[in-house]
Amino acid sequence: MQRKLARRVHELRGAGMSIGDHTVADSRFRPNREGKMVRLIAVAWTATLLLAGGAGAQSFPSRTITLINPYAAGGPADLLARTIADGMSAALGTSVVVENRPGAGTAIGAAAVARAQPDGYTLFIGGAPSHIVAPALIKDAKYDGIKDFAPIATVANVPNVLVVPPDRPYKSVKELVAAAKANEGKMTFASVGVGSLPQFLGVVLQLRSGTKLVHVPYGGAAPASVDLLAGRIDLAFLNVPPVLDYIATGKLRALAVANGTRAERLPNVPTMAEEGYPDIAMSTWYGISAPARTPKDVIAKLEAAISKVVKSEATRQKLASQGAEVFYKGSADYAAHLQSEAKRMLELIEVAGMRPKS
Repeated sequence: MQRKLARRVHELRGAGMSIGDHTVADSRFRPNREGKMVRLIAVAWTATLLLAGGAGAQSFPSRTITLINPYAAGGPADLLARTIADGMSAALGTSVVVENRPGAGTAIGAAAVARAQPDGYTLFIGGAPSHIVAPALIKDAKYDGIKDFAPIATVANVPNVLVVPPDRPYKSVKELVAAAKANEGKMTFASVGVGSLPQFLGVVLQLRSGTKLVHVPYGGAAPASVDLLAGRIDLAFLNVPPVLDYIATGKLRALAVANGTRAERLPNVPTMAEEGYPDIAMSTWYGISAPARTPKDVIAKLEAAISKVVKSEATRQKLASQGAEVFYKGSADYAAHLQSEAKRMLELIEVAGMRPKS
């Protein structure tokens, strides 16, 4: 169709007709027919562009897709991102590469995707820290964690576990709460940083149990674990993977998992709900999203590919080896999940007295 239109335009120009200024030099083209001729060509050309656009959407993806990971290479989030990227490459028939953009509490990577072209070729893997906490607590985050993204699907969940040094007398959440009440304002809990999920879990525990603990933020799970192992900290909610070996060897005692169900890697450890605190369930979840205004048909194609990946037994086994579990929600459910999580966590930020920092 494009060749025919180009040939016809060439013929018209050769006859002296200019589509732009509507002049006619050849008597074969009557003045009263000029407007009609121009309109017909315009309609045909528009139809051609629409068909071309549809063909482009149908051919997605036609080049490499970049999955931005806002965490450093080599960590648990990086292993997860690469597992999902490999599966997506096979499902989509094109390369999906992981690009690490750590820094500023995940805000650097998130902002890069928020500003990217909304064509489906730049994606983001992140969770509550990126979409909710960083925009709320960093003054110059330069993006809106909800409005600037088009949710595609959630992929995985990493349970958090409440751990204590083995020399502490409390062997259950009930005994821990009793000790905290008897030593009000003296017992300490570690987190992996201000605004981190372990801090939120510590805040919720205090609210629900009526206790008062002292928050000690660290720069990650490793330094927090060092002080826990040395007995300098009384308790902490941490991701399961980095403390799994410590629990298995008795160097740390696991009291409960802050998850909706028992963790696959810790089947003998009860949930906080089983210990009497049903609303203390806050896991580290990960989802994949695209820049806002990405075409819906592109989102649908990516969603279908991710669904295929995370529901496969091979992916489930890989995630389990990393201490993660499959956690799948499609685009619409992921969007609703984001809204629900934002409401809950922003309320906790207010209660905890956290303030934005530059």
